[in-house]
Amino acid sequence: MKISLNLNQKESKKISNTNELVEYILECGNETKKMSEEERAEMDARIMAKIMAKLQAGRKLTQEELDYLQRTNPIMYAHAMRVQRMAEAVEEQLKHAKSKEEANRIISSAMTGVSKNDPDREYIYAAISRVTKEFKDSDAYAELPDTAEEEYEDFNLLSWSPLTEVYDDLPTFSANA
Repeated sequence: MKISLNLNQKESKKISNTNELVEYILECGNETKKMSEEERAEMDARIMAKIMAKLQAGRKLTQEELDYLQRTNPIMYAHAMRVQRMAEAVEEQLKHAKSKEEANRIISSAMTGVSKNDPDREYIYAAISRVTKEFKDSDAYAELPDTAEEEYEDFNLLSWSPLTEVYDDLPTFSANA
């Protein structure tokens, strides 16, 4: 087996057997160990800045970013998970909204439900705003009636019976003779 690896276009390494491949993989995995404390701290600061920017923008964190937070900053991980779960809860509630009016009520109650003393307030607002924007830009929102009453405007209670719904839901068969 002959494998030629090109690392960052700087150097090329030929691997001719399994042992060399194992050594190469171990070397690549230990790149952070080769870094000085200063370089490692700088890399950690860049990663944390990227994660914090995503949280401030209300965007979802990737699983790798969550894993990194869990390993390096468990407290920030708990905050990020809380924000993400709150945004997912609002998103789920919006999926089940029956009207635009109800969707707006869900959004306003989510926003006002965040305490002024909440340390994650900024992140929660940003996440809810992102969810709101995505929902309002979706086709599901456009198809919702403005109010819940509009959905039932054409409904005539006098002509309705429970059997009507059963008959409507029954399969129909057609036979060509």
